[in-house]
Amino acid sequence: MPQTVLITGTSSGLGRRTAEVLAEQGHTVVATMRDPEGRNRAAAEALVKEAQGAPGRIRVVPMDITSDASVESAVDAAVEQTGHLDAVVNNAGYAVTGIGESVTSDQFLDVLDTNLVGSHRVARAVLPHLRARRSGLLVFVSSGAGRITAPGMGVYSASKFGVEALAQAYRYELRTLGIDVAVVQPGAFPSNLATSQVVGADTSRLGDYAEVLGLTQGFMQGVAAAFSSPQPPDPREVADAVVALLETPAGQRPDRVSVDRFFLGETVEAINAGIRRPTDHLLASMGMSAVLG
Repeated sequence: MPQTVLITGTSSGLGRRTAEVLAEQGHTVVATMRDPEGRNRAAAEALVKEAQGAPGRIRVVPMDITSDASVESAVDAAVEQTGHLDAVVNNAGYAVTGIGESVTSDQFLDVLDTNLVGSHRVARAVLPHLRARRSGLLVFVSSGAGRITAPGMGVYSASKFGVEALAQAYRYELRTLGIDVAVVQPGAFPSNLATSQVVGADTSRLGDYAEVLGLTQGFMQGVAAAFSSPQPPDPREVADAVVALLETPAGQRPDRVSVDRFFLGETVEAINAGIRRPTDHLLASMGMSAVLG
């Protein structure tokens, strides 16, 4: 059944691809991005054009997820234009990488405001509409780096570890209200995340880190090899994971879906399973069985 889905961060990368695929599948997409009439005008027009002739449709709405007022205005506009929302995909985000000591406090605060607090802003804006209908799906796009970290990834991972915790708490809190919450955990995909990443600004701190920096370079070479393999990671795999969540009956959706055929997927899935069982046991022993599932 066609659904109405709001997606954040659709000017490029995984967000744009997800919007395109959902329209292909017949869904109505509210694609949000910053400044679609200005610096992202070309991206907005291309996205709408891409959906022409598709069974579904795409509407572009401006949203800056670092602003409460912008998020609330965008959600109100989405509901006014489409009548209601069935699902929301919290996708917008960016990466700050580099040795932890080189990342300034301002850089850290900025990425948390976008990746973590931004997801919370969107959830708070849409939940009154979903609660009123006692149904809906909240999808949080995290990362394999939301379960595993490595040298040079600490700050980005911290933001995504936070997304994992936030989404899990929402899943518990909303279960009895008929609203599902799921996390999608992409691995490394060819997208704008790598090209738009911000590197730690205080390079004066790096003198003693030559050995560790060499290790991080080796890791990135492995990612590059995967991208150039005969069957490289395809961003559509993430979009297909979102489609699968939409098509799964309410109340039966998994808490997490790892999307990674190369580096992190098997390990992330093992961590997901390893955490789920003892956590469910603990909450059940505290009389909270009603929020599990």
